[in-house]
Amino acid sequence: MSLKVYFKIASFVTIIALLYIHMQMKIFELSYNGKDKEKIIHELNDSNGALSHQILTLKSANNLGNQLLDHENSLQFMDNERVMTVVTSAGTVQHLQQPKAKGVNPMWNLFSFLGAQEAKAWE
Repeated sequence: MSLKVYFKIASFVTIIALLYIHMQMKIFELSYNGKDKEKIIHELNDSNGALSHQILTLKSANNLGNQLLDHENSLQFMDNERVMTVVTSAGTVQHLQQPKAKGVNPMWNLFSFLGAQEAKAWE
């Protein structure tokens, strides 16, 4: 085998080996970049969950009540001294509590499928 053919074969094998090594390095680089991006996505999901929890905590009725009562000192819960009581006779109270009975036709009992009308929301 001549020296010229040997160098041609050696240079060809060297170039092929360098291309193979370069492709393998790119594969590993892309895998590491993918792992880094997965880690970033997990961290963003965790921070998103933490922020959602903080938002829900700030929107909670307990927090809103505490802020309202802390910032406005003039606002207080109603105590018994601020409630007005009305003294009436027992007949007046009984008259107010009992609603008037409506006259119901007994024929309506035959039509049980005709029930009370229900309110429906418009879509």
